Amino acid sequence: MASPTLNLVIDARPRGPRGLLAAEVVLGRAVLSRLVDQALEAIGPRGRLTVRGLDADCERLASLLTDADEGRVELIADDRVEDAAILRTDRLYDSRRLRKILRRGGEPEAAVIWRLDRPEALEAAEQELTRRLSYQPIGRYWAFPIAERIAGALAPTRVRPNAVTLAAAALMFLGIGLIACGVTGWLGRPITAAAFAAALVLDTADGRLARLQGTRSEFGRWLDEVLDELADLALHAAIAWMMFQATGSARWLALGMLYASGKYMFVVQSLSGALMEKAEQASEPIGREGPSGTVGPTRRLVAALGHADLRWHLWIVLALVGRLDAALWVYALYFPFRAAAGIARKGVARA
Repeated sequence: MASPTLNLVIDARPRGPRGLLAAEVVLGRAVLSRLVDQALEAIGPRGRLTVRGLDADCERLASLLTDADEGRVELIADDRVEDAAILRTDRLYDSRRLRKILRRGGEPEAAVIWRLDRPEALEAAEQELTRRLSYQPIGRYWAFPIAERIAGALAPTRVRPNAVTLAAAALMFLGIGLIACGVTGWLGRPITAAAFAAALVLDTADGRLARLQGTRSEFGRWLDEVLDELADLALHAAIAWMMFQATGSARWLALGMLYASGKYMFVVQSLSGALMEKAEQASEPIGREGPSGTVGPTRRLVAALGHADLRWHLWIVLALVGRLDAALWVYALYFPFRAAAGIARKGVARA
């Protein structure tokens, strides 16, 4: 059975603090250009797309549509819209979710990942898109879809993102407690792995819920980051204690201390280095080119080993097979190395 022909309308009239939002550039592309590509992909080769705007804006909008397929995209200057779903240029949409929703006859608003009609939202849009492109390289295939459903179900309720963040932390500490107590038998291992997996889903859902409810806050972000770091340190401390109890060897306690000190130094030099670079960029003359952002494959691989999503999945797998000691060995060496390399790189750059 052939899929129905979809007709879409993009409302390009919304304005922001700097003027027409359709013309704002996010990650190197105008909002309207990005949205047109997403819409055409969603409606398929037989669908038609209409962009509507005010008379005074049509010339500007037309310049943003120069690369669009003229046979499928029409620019109009009135409000007459019939039998069409409406996309808005004061929204950023998830392409995959938008396709699914439109083909099922749903509302495009359910595919919104960011709203540009709120204070400071435009400034944070690039950061949000970058985060989504790099966030959860593994979890996006299973944890993120589940988290989206949970967030969607909780959005109309009184449950707030901070409650979800605390629930995720509680599950992590449940697994950590089992490890510290040496409950790693045939029953303890799958329970620990399941607790870590559920915590990952909820840790993903809290941010999505905040966006759907419009309840994002600096405190919520701070709480999420603090609990994540606390769980990270507590987990490796629990592994060190479990192995010390099992073997009687003090080297496991030494590894635990090495991990904690290495992670601390890595975080401190990363944060202080970022502040230093921002201060230097602010003091540079306008028009002066900054350092190249090219990163080699070796550095990308090393950075990927420290990615929170990869490490979280490693914990799940190693907890299931009863070899979390391997994670302690690897990262007790990894983070001191990353901290030392970061310090040396910044020192050489400024020598």
